[in-house]
Amino acid sequence: MQTMSTQSMSTQRSPEGDDRALRILAKSVYRELKSSGHSRSDIVGFTNALLELVTTELKDGDGA
Repeated sequence: MQTMSTQSMSTQRSPEGDDRALRILAKSVYRELKSSGHSRSDIVGFTNALLELVTTELKDGDGA
């Protein structure tokens, strides 16, 4: 999977289909976690950790 730096992500505009792409990505990650044997509790924990990372980045002023 390719990643972008925080700076390049913040300077780019999202294409109109980006919302759909993000939903597809979320569904894929969810399915992968479920098929790997993770419980709902594990998935909620993963989601919380992801939100904490985004929140911390925004608080530190590094976010878009």
